[in-house]
Amino acid sequence: ANVPVYALTPWGYEAEEPIKVLGGWAARSPDHDPTLPLSPASMMLSLRTMLDRAAAARMPAMSVGFAFGAESFVARLADGELPITRGTGAVDVHFATTPPMMAALTYMKRPIEEAEAAGALVFTGDRDLAARFIDLFHLPAKAKG
Repeated sequence: ANVPVYALTPWGYEAEEPIKVLGGWAARSPDHDPTLPLSPASMMLSLRTMLDRAAAARMPAMSVGFAFGAESFVARLADGELPITRGTGAVDVHFATTPPMMAALTYMKRPIEEAEAAGALVFTGDRDLAARFIDLFHLPAKAKG
């Protein structure tokens, strides 16, 4: 490659669990606004943080593609886990949108059809499976004072 390539080391990946705990804690802030811009990588980490693992364990294995402009990801849901990698591949459902719109679909439960009609989403795949996938994610209740 003509440009430096960055990738986390195994030691770097060890930081994911504490970062996810902090992300869940921060989402409880009364001032947290899920409509604010976030990066594609932050959206993917958010999905890994807010996944309802018990409900996910009852779901059939599936793959989900995400395209945020030039950045693409593939999530593979199986056994209550959601590993996500950069890149493309064969998927059951695919969302081409922006990270804020993906957050609106996932956390605010904005209907897929509404986002498509507004020109904010190109969706392909099984709509029922996509709806079940989206139902696996919820923001935590806001903290009091």
